[in-house]
Parts: sequence; structure tokens; C-alpha cells
Amino acid sequence: MASDHGNGAIVQTTECPNCKRRFVGNYCPSCGQEATPPTSALGVLSVFVRELVDIESGLWPTMWALTRRPGQALSRYLNGARQDLMHPGRYLLASIVVAFGADRIFTWFGMRTPYGERVSEGITETESSGAAPGTTAEIQSLLVWAADRVMESQAFLIATNLVLAGFLSLTVWRLFRSHFERGAQSVAFSAFVVGHTVFLGSAAELLYIPADYLSAGPSSGLPTSATIVITAVYVVAVATGTFGGGWKSGAKGLLAIAWAAFEQALTLGIVIGGYLTWMIYARLGDEMSAGGTFNLSINDTTAVAMQILPLLAISLLPFALHAGLELYYRWREPYHRN
Repeated sequence: MASDHGNGAIVQTTECPNCKRRFVGNYCPSCGQEATPPTSALGVLSVFVRELVDIESGLWPTMWALTRRPGQALSRYLNGARQDLMHPGRYLLASIVVAFGADRIFTWFGMRTPYGERVSEGITETESSGAAPGTTAEIQSLLVWAADRVMESQAFLIATNLVLAGFLSLTVWRLFRSHFERGAQSVAFSAFVVGHTVFLGSAAELLYIPADYLSAGPSSGLPTSATIVITAVYVVAVATGTFGGGWKSGAKGLLAIAWAAFEQALTLGIVIGGYLTWMIYARLGDEMSAGGTFNLSINDTTAVAMQILPLLAISLLPFALHAGLELYYRWREPYHRN
């Protein structure tokens, strides 16, 4: 649609596909929607590449800002200065893509042991460690096997980090409530924090895995303890720099990431436990229908399920506690305002 501004010039306007406002330019001034968003796979890829090399608010400037002065960068973002940093969702996705790509490259070059081989070695060690024959050894093997089937999925890395960012946003929203005007701000804050810890972990692996490979052969990756230390130190720096308050904010930041990681681990345990229970029954049925032998009898399988299901129920208790506390604070807030 064209409009006449009174001086004879015809200006072409565009209707925003999101909020329906008519505007002139490439982006809607009301909601920020792109005038002609890409619809093809090549167009989406070009946007992603453009943000990677954008020197103003792309990936590299955001990574540098969140490394050098994370508190200042996130504080400005929460106060409305959105042009300094990349979109938090895209930043988290970019960190996951980089981490997954680095893992594939290290594995392809033989510097990192594939996860499936590590699981197979674990099963072999279980069988050769003198574990009780029959049911116990079979259950242990099936547990590792189920974990392998879940964790070898390409979607695993994406899902776990999205779950962690989601749980962290809920905890941060409650612990630092006075610093947020809307819940979306805590989601953005958590996406930046989780995304950058993934980047920091990938950078540490770029240094650790080649050195470990040269000294001891294929590496299993950065030790878990190192990942925990990197995450803890960064979260403390971010919390104190963004929210102020010294050690108190740092302690609340540690509590937030620790509780989020705990809920993330429980979620993973529930998924693996449920998958294991389902696969035991499916595998038992396949073996019986094929006339083969399966070390677990029907009674043993039922016993395994009866052990797993209560554990799954117990794993839900922390989520119930979290939900209960959230409901309590929501009920209490109106009285606090009065």
C-alpha cells in the first residue's frame, strides 16, 4: 500500500503480519516483527549466518559482552537496551549448535570417545565386576542401555538445556522478583546465562580434549567437576553484577542454578526411568514372541517395574514442592502490597 505525504512523494508502506500496524521500513516499530520474514530454509539459514557475523548485536559481540562484563550487559538488557545483545532464544540455540558441532568434530577426528562406546565399556565392566548373575546384571545393563538410547539422541542436548533454562527462569523469577517487571525478563536472563555457560564449556573442551588426547588417547570430555566449577563461578559473577547485593546475590544465584540443575536431573531420570520400564516390557515381549531367551522373567520384570515406579513418584516430590512454594508466594503477594 502506498501513501502520499503531501509533498508529492509516494511512500510504500507494509502491514505488519504480527500486529497489523502499517509502517515504512524493514521492521515494525510496534513489535519489532520483520517486514518480510524468511519462509524458506535458505532464508532462515541466511538470517542465522547474518547474526553470527553481525558486528553490532550478533553472536560475537554478545559473547564478548557476556564474558567481559556480564552483569553490566544483562542489567542494560533488563532495563530496555535490547540492541546491544543478540536475541536470548537465538543465543541459546547458537550455543547448543556450537556445542553439538564441536562434539561431532572431536568424535569424527577420533579425539573424543563416542558416547555409545563409553556405554558399552560400562556394560562390560558391570558384567566383569562380579555383579550378581541374572537379574541384577541384566537390570544394570538395561539401565545403561536405556540411558544410551535417550542421551545419544541429537535432540537430547537441545532438550536438556531448554529444560535447564526453563527451571532457572522460574527460580530466578522468585529469588530476584524485585528486579523483574515481567516474567519474560527472567526467561531472557536465564537463556543468556545457560547459553553462555554452554559456550564456556565448549571453549574449555577446545582446550582440554586435545591436551587429554595427546597425553592419554581419546578423551571422554571435560570432567563434570570442571563443568560445575565453570557454571558456579559464572553464575555468581552474573548475579552479583546484574542484581548487586554482594555475596547475598551470589548465594541466591548459586541456589537458583543448583535447584534448576537438580530439577533438570530429576526430569532426565524420570524420562530414562519411564523409557526403561516401557522398553523392558517391549523387549521381553519381543524375545518371547521370537522364541528367544531373556534373562528377566515376567516376575523379575514386574519386580523391576515395581522398583522403578515408586522412584519416579518420589522424583515428582521436588516439583510439587516448587509448585507449592510458587502458589504460596502468589497468594501472599497481594497481602504484601496492601
